Amino acid sequence: MKSTTRESEAESPACNRPKPGTSPATSCSGAFVSWARLRRADTIAERLGIPSHTVKYFYRGTPPLLTALKYAMQTLRTFWLLVLHRPKVVFVTNPPVFAIIPVFVYSCLFRARYVIDFHSGCFVEEHWRRWDWLQRFFARRAVTNLVHNADNAEVLEPWGAPHLVFPSLPPDVSTPGGEVIPASGPSMGHRPRAVYICSFKSDEPVEVFLEAAKALPDVDFFVTGKAPRELSSSIPQNVSLTGFLSECDYNQLLAGSDLVIALTTRTGTLLYGAQEAISLGKPLVLSRTSTLERVFTGGAVFAENTPQALSACIRHALESCTQLAASMRDFRTRYVAEGEARLAELRAVAGI
Repeated sequence: MKSTTRESEAESPACNRPKPGTSPATSCSGAFVSWARLRRADTIAERLGIPSHTVKYFYRGTPPLLTALKYAMQTLRTFWLLVLHRPKVVFVTNPPVFAIIPVFVYSCLFRARYVIDFHSGCFVEEHWRRWDWLQRFFARRAVTNLVHNADNAEVLEPWGAPHLVFPSLPPDVSTPGGEVIPASGPSMGHRPRAVYICSFKSDEPVEVFLEAAKALPDVDFFVTGKAPRELSSSIPQNVSLTGFLSECDYNQLLAGSDLVIALTTRTGTLLYGAQEAISLGKPLVLSRTSTLERVFTGGAVFAENTPQALSACIRHALESCTQLAASMRDFRTRYVAEGEARLAELRAVAGI
């Protein structure tokens, strides 16, 4: 699953951030470790009542030698954290697969268990597929492996690795005062507003979106994430680039929108921005892929990744905003109930 583009997920120094309400004791039932700040990891950890640790040095996209140094430092830091806290079960985000190495060593030395949270990139990005032999080794020895969708599960099945299809849980989206923003219908009294949740990765049809936005001059679009500099010359007047936002500002932007857009050109990928739309009861415009259509059965409309199809889909979604918002809230009820059942199964399997 792809992450959203809040400031908290931007490059930052290494940190150890237990979620509020959890206490990192010297011995605890579990811990979640990630080498990037991810809302999915934080949400799962919070629901399981365990701390979520982010271990990160330097920044994303470092040159090879610096990346090797960064991974070495993060490996040592991760192992030290685990020895300090002594969790009985460790959840670890993959990719990168190298984050599993200190978890595996710790589990062998201290007789702990581990669960790998496989993000879709492990299965659909070539530079991670070349490490399948190592991913398979770790996956077969895990208590279970979390995958985001059925397409990802099909990769694990030939490995003989235990797995659980576990789409993300919709997070609690909060205001600056800490109050949870309730699910809401369309806003009134202003030009239509749509937020395109983007991280400007290779599978995101950004140029297609910009052409579609140009065809809808009466709609205000906000694009999250750090846009490449060369893109600024092709931005239509009705499109605003937000850059990385603080979590509170990001939540407020989504809450004030009429529509949330999340796009990808590849199957086997769920889009985390859709989870935040579910939390807020916002209609979704998604790329038409078999993976997304299988999961999002309410409150969403699907478009081919062409400017004409996307602009028509956005127009239709805005015209049907009230009905789609109601459908999204109904879908949210079902989706949350399914998530609770999966969470109970995960607790039982992991022994938390």
